[in-house]
Amino acid sequence: MTPEQRNRLVEQLEILLPDEGLYPSLSDGIELVRSNHVTSRQAIIYQPILYIVLQGSKQSYLGSECYRYDPLNFLALSVPLPMEGHVIEASPEKPYLAIKIGFTKEMILEMMVQVPAMQENVLANRGVCVSPLTERMEDALVRLIDALTDTNRASLLAPMVVKELIYYALLGPQGAQLAAFVTQGKYHERIAHVINYIQSHYADPLDIATLAGEASMSVSSLHQHFKSVTNVSPLQYIKQVRLHQAKELVSMPQGSISDAAYKVGYQSLSQFSREYKRMFGVPPSQSA
Repeated sequence: MTPEQRNRLVEQLEILLPDEGLYPSLSDGIELVRSNHVTSRQAIIYQPILYIVLQGSKQSYLGSECYRYDPLNFLALSVPLPMEGHVIEASPEKPYLAIKIGFTKEMILEMMVQVPAMQENVLANRGVCVSPLTERMEDALVRLIDALTDTNRASLLAPMVVKELIYYALLGPQGAQLAAFVTQGKYHERIAHVINYIQSHYADPLDIATLAGEASMSVSSLHQHFKSVTNVSPLQYIKQVRLHQAKELVSMPQGSISDAAYKVGYQSLSQFSREYKRMFGVPPSQSA
């Protein structure tokens, strides 16, 4: 992409995003992001997305691992993961600008039918990676952002361009990773199922035996493969999901610490407070 093309994309996004924040676009499943300042690390449960940076820089963290994405690089996330992230390069004169494109397992499977070779022998571990945009993805991105400036084009053309972006992502170096998490019969698909199960049942009593049964795997196999995808054990993942959800609850106006603890599955308020402080560095009372 030429500097002139990227400048035009930046200008279009600045028009679509006159203020800071995260905003829905004119097309379902696509959100636009603007920040005029660097931000502190925030905990969030990322859903499956292609996250493309147009200007500025961001870093995300999965446990001890750090993922940085700069202009015309994208973060591909194929399973829900509790991560932390913050903008590390932004200013009012040159704001951080990005686009978040959500996708589903069904969309990946549909595109895989059209991909001639899916790099079956490439090992896919983590459910997250950062890659540069290919030339064809850059071209599709230009057309996508242009479509988002008009209501009719956004509803008719944007979904087709999103499919095109996913198609080219599957053809790239991260393609095997994206495909692995939706391919029936591979352990990646089973781990993705367990992750989605935890997302829906985190407030319930959960143990490793129950999760192993959901995955049709042995306890030791589940533990090994789950950690290869998420960088944490299943029980650590459950704890992170619960604490991330609790952080949102206690941050709400009139949020009750005890209600938040019980709603996410904690039976002991003291244990909740202790683990909350260990994860976020402050007690829940300072997040309220």
